[in-house]
Amino acid sequence: MSNFNINRYIELNREDWNRETERYQEQHKDNLVGANGLWGPIFGVPRESELQILGDVVGKEALELGCGGGQWSARLAKQGARVIGQDISDNQVEFARHAFNRLEIPENAKLEFVQGNAEDLSEWQNESFDIVFSNFGAVGFVDIERSFKEVGRVLKKGGLFAFSWVNPLFDCFADEGENQLEIVRSYFDRSPMTAESGWKDGVHTLYVQFHHTYGDWQRAINAADLLLTDIIELEPQRERWRESTWSNVPWYKVSMIPSTTIWRARKPKVPLSVIF
Repeated sequence: MSNFNINRYIELNREDWNRETERYQEQHKDNLVGANGLWGPIFGVPRESELQILGDVVGKEALELGCGGGQWSARLAKQGARVIGQDISDNQVEFARHAFNRLEIPENAKLEFVQGNAEDLSEWQNESFDIVFSNFGAVGFVDIERSFKEVGRVLKKGGLFAFSWVNPLFDCFADEGENQLEIVRSYFDRSPMTAESGWKDGVHTLYVQFHHTYGDWQRAINAADLLLTDIIELEPQRERWRESTWSNVPWYKVSMIPSTTIWRARKPKVPLSVIF
């Protein structure tokens, strides 16, 4: 896909995910069941029922960024939350609506899916949500400073922002082949990571995601006037392990290198500039 403009990453990812939705949901459906409460693409790690990253969600207003097929949004709605799932892909949103349009949820709970860009949450007023979260979703595909500032704006005071993404070290290693413990990328290389997909109709689409260091993530959180409270690096347990449908997370690799990181932050009662 020559002569592409990387600054069009939002548009490029939207087009790629619209074409990828059906194949992705079918190939990974066993991993994407939200009831499992997995925060990443591997099994054998503690789940949300054990970690309690989001805590008690009953009656909470929650926004999921990069909701994909809606499995996690549906999970929270069944627990009594009022949830809106947002995704850049129109087809992912339609998949979610179709999959969960008859879901039985508690009285006063809510489940809604909308198409949108995680860098632009202008659809919602200031301090609209108790929880904003992303489970291996939008945070890897956007400008995190723009997105997190929007998160900070729409969160209520005391509200929770939680997200999981690829551990920054994991990006440095090969994601295919027999030796995925080979270092193939500099930790400090922040250039976009792209992959091209070819389709039967001759169209080629480009998938764009971004690499950030630990410092980059923390600075973006702080710049949004959010206070980082925890970083959880999920360690798989052999006795609970089973292979994932993603080929870049074999046991020999994820047992030695952290693959998934969960970041947890709060919107303080007063701005960080006042606290510090």
